[in-house]
Order: sequence, then C-alpha cells, then structure tokens
Amino acid sequence: MDADWDHDDMARLLALEHAFCALALISASNYAYLAESTPSAAVKQFRAAIEGSVYDSGQASKETQGLMKQHLKRMFDHIAHMAIHADQGARK
Repeated sequence: MDADWDHDDMARLLALEHAFCALALISASNYAYLAESTPSAAVKQFRAAIEGSVYDSGQASKETQGLMKQHLKRMFDHIAHMAIHADQGARK
C-alpha cells in the first residue's frame, strides 16, 4: 500500500473479498458434487486447509498472521452461510 490509500483502494479490497467468497463457494460446490458431498462440508475442508496454510510459509509476522486468520475466519463464516443455501439447492 502507499500513503495515498483512499476510498477506491478500499472498494478494490472489498471487491476482491467478494470475488474470493463467490469463487470459493463455486469451487466448494463443484468439489462437493464430484465427491457426492455437500457444499457446506466442502467449505469446512477448504477453510481448514486455507486457514492452516497461513502459518506454513512463515513469510508474515505472528501479528500479521493472527490478523490474516481473523479476516479469513470472517470471510469463511460468510462463505459457510452461503453454502447452507447451496446445500438446499443441491438436493436430489
């Protein structure tokens, strides 16, 4: 980031978060279909893998890793909520 952080930068960040959530749900739904599971179950698997990988690289400080995990939790809570609706649409 630079010193000129502004409203457009915040909008860009929010758009990226929205795109991540939507793509994560689509990916989880596709995985669930192939695994004969539910999107909610797939989101739980994705969450565990992605949140755990924050600590794998060691590229960020402990403080930054903690903040990243908080943000990922918030995003995955949202994705999990969306997956409940996807579960209902996946009934056979």
